[in-house]
Amino acid sequence: MYDAYDPLKRDKTNVIAFFYDNDVNYVVMLWAIWMLGAVALPLNHAYPTEDLEYFLTDSMASLLLTTQNHKEKAVSFSHLGPTPVVYQSITSNENLAFERYDDLDFAIGEQWFLQKPALMIYTSGTTGKPKGVLLSHTNLHINILGMIDAWRWIGDDRIVHSLPLNHVHGVVNALLTPLYCGATVYMLPKFDAKVVFERFLERNEDYITLFMGVPTMYSLMIKYYDETYGSASEDTKEAIKEQLQKMRLFVSGSAALPVPVLNKWREISGHTLLERYGMTEIGMALTNPYRGQRVPGAVGLPFKYVNFMIGVYNAYVKGEYEVIVEGNQKEVTVTEGKEGQEGELLIKGLNVFSGYWNAPHKTTESFTSTGWFKTGDMAVYENGVVKMKGRLSVDIIKYGGYKISALEIEDVLQQNPDIQECCVIGVSDITWGQKVVAIVALKPNGNTLTQETLQEWARERLPKHKVPSVFKFVDQIPRNNMGKINKKDITKQYFGPKRK
Repeated sequence: MYDAYDPLKRDKTNVIAFFYDNDVNYVVMLWAIWMLGAVALPLNHAYPTEDLEYFLTDSMASLLLTTQNHKEKAVSFSHLGPTPVVYQSITSNENLAFERYDDLDFAIGEQWFLQKPALMIYTSGTTGKPKGVLLSHTNLHINILGMIDAWRWIGDDRIVHSLPLNHVHGVVNALLTPLYCGATVYMLPKFDAKVVFERFLERNEDYITLFMGVPTMYSLMIKYYDETYGSASEDTKEAIKEQLQKMRLFVSGSAALPVPVLNKWREISGHTLLERYGMTEIGMALTNPYRGQRVPGAVGLPFKYVNFMIGVYNAYVKGEYEVIVEGNQKEVTVTEGKEGQEGELLIKGLNVFSGYWNAPHKTTESFTSTGWFKTGDMAVYENGVVKMKGRLSVDIIKYGGYKISALEIEDVLQQNPDIQECCVIGVSDITWGQKVVAIVALKPNGNTLTQETLQEWARERLPKHKVPSVFKFVDQIPRNNMGKINKKDITKQYFGPKRK
């Protein structure tokens, strides 16, 4: 599968890392690295030193490009191998607009170039040590074309960008795709609920037409709206909704979208959030429709150029899966007698990555012998759409012979009006194998809730074996900078071995 050009061999691949800020300098550095024929490794300078050391050492980056702002930090890593190079930053206004940037195709016609790796992104590490994912120029190009097709990107679009630029969501979805089609990107140094929401409300010719964020961003904007406009007149609220309805699309991804957040955002804006599904290794794979019904809790159907399969591992044929459902954007086929069955989601197509950097064994393990990438996520095909059921491991709780979906319980708990956010995990139990535990952050008016009252509330909505036996109350649930919850870390943090 990787014989034509093997980007996973270190002697053939030049990796250039760079510290970035969310501004025009990111784009300049990224394109400069690509024009050298090298692989770009964007690094968030705010990450812990230990993480940055790991990324630089594992990637064997030859250079560490940095702006003057982060020169001192870059130099501190020179003993690891990469040569620090200070890039002379472009100075401009705080909010930057890139218009009609048409140079992404500078070598797109060259087949040898398309096979070359373009971007190295490290996984979030939710299932182990972060792995370097190599995405080729073809992977990026196919992802971009798929999103333009599915979400109707045009050159007149305008987007506020406030996502981290060391993840696919921020780099490909919200930056490369609009630049490819000549749209305008207004970049913010970081996400700020007030700044972003008020930018939506600006009444001028360059009003924002679409936004992409993680569920946490929408939750924070909802909180800002409630605090700022909650007691405003109905006329004011209607005027806000009218302005928001000028925008054509709000997309949510990188983490499961709680249904209460979807419902509240629709109440505020008149928009139903479009939820999609993707991973670092595959980019964007599934999406709710741009036009048509967006089903709460579902992630729709494949993007153009993407094939999907839901299957069950075949214990008798090593590396292969029994097909439950298989299809693409145009056609889906369900195996007779397997309607509504859950299984692992597998993806195939030119959107799928080349492999993990310097980890051939992990790369091989991640694919079936027929080239399907194993996402490790459970899914089900129901009523014409795919619904995610959580990770194979952390989101499936094995309790007394039952296999319980943590996401199903989370969806129910999020309907409690006093719960701000929650996360459900399985914790080892000598009697039951695992017990169901809910980590819960309450809204300010929910401080009177107790474990007993929540269990009583949950029993009315869940089977007995799915009701959490333990509720752990916290001020805020820890997340990484993409808004993702690392359930393994949370389990270790709250229920790991006690230190003496």
